[in-house]
Amino acid sequence: YQARYTFNGKRHTLYGNDLKEVQKKLRDVKYELDHGIYAKPEKVTVDSWFKVWKEEYAANNMRENTLAHVDSMYKYHIKPEIGHMKMQEVRAEHIQMLLNKMKKEDYSTDFIKRVKNVVSQMFKQAYKNDMIYRNPVDNAVTPSGKEKKEHRVLTEKEQRTFLDYAKGNEYELIFVLGLSTGMRIGEIQALQWKDIDFKNMVVNIEGTLIKVDGKEYTKGPTKTKSSKRSVPLLPDVAKRLKEHRKEQLKYRLILGAEWRQVAGLEDLLFCTPIGRPLSRSVIYNAIDRIIEQINHDERIKAKEAGRRPEVFEHFSSHTMRHTFATRALENGIPPKVVQELLGHSTIKTTMDIYTHVLPKTKNDEIQKIAGLF
Repeated sequence: YQARYTFNGKRHTLYGNDLKEVQKKLRDVKYELDHGIYAKPEKVTVDSWFKVWKEEYAANNMRENTLAHVDSMYKYHIKPEIGHMKMQEVRAEHIQMLLNKMKKEDYSTDFIKRVKNVVSQMFKQAYKNDMIYRNPVDNAVTPSGKEKKEHRVLTEKEQRTFLDYAKGNEYELIFVLGLSTGMRIGEIQALQWKDIDFKNMVVNIEGTLIKVDGKEYTKGPTKTKSSKRSVPLLPDVAKRLKEHRKEQLKYRLILGAEWRQVAGLEDLLFCTPIGRPLSRSVIYNAIDRIIEQINHDERIKAKEAGRRPEVFEHFSSHTMRHTFATRALENGIPPKVVQELLGHSTIKTTMDIYTHVLPKTKNDEIQKIAGLF
């Protein structure tokens, strides 16, 4: 290959590797112009680099809802502190001040680590691209924020009470499914009838419901590769799902053209009255209303009995997942099986979350060899 050009009135020719190098530089310049960062490396700001890093690097490796969380972390925690600075100006102490500020604002250690990880990935890529001489995040220390709260788990009594009060609720089957399978709420929201295998009595979890501001609902990939799994269906739950399916089909026939499904999310198990995906807020509100009714009735009973009421504390939909895992471990299901049912990538993740179950489980298990002594 060769290329001819004129410079200062003289004809020049480029060959082979020289020509390739010039072409590469031209492509780089075009890229920078297209992304609004045409400037010397020392002039690139954190704001402009975040935009490029997010669109050209992070977007290729993150799920859409994860990317939305990254956007939020940058907007509220990173941008106000260093967004205006030049990439080459940022030093370890700037990162440290950013993290320390979050500690003062009472964020958890886990969340501070996640924000730090976003900053680190940005600067790591900039270092690989020869924009900066070192990654300043490497020398920043994660401060210990507030301790992460222990996961809320329903006691057996609370679980029975909640399900008793949920009877007849339009979302009752969602609660039953969550407490009997340990599925994440996003996985339940994204379930389609093709995912239910009544013959083999399993739920095939293929994805999760994703909603990004300004965009339509989509069925995205599961949280991790191991989250794509099959979970057994209890006979009673399968029976209730079949009944739910019949009622839904009847309703669809009545609505006809008014049934408006979202492309890619056809035939959802749980949806709005016109076939659209359910928002999490609808499910959260349903849980809150049930708990408010439980507490209302408890206050009346306590007053009549002349005692203090036992308050039923509010919980999130994720509590159903933790409750399922706790019941499973309490009843002797091996941790490895629980790991697979939950879709955790490692047994360590399962055990780190459910360490509160282990003391009772160990005491019960050791009794099995008591007769030998």
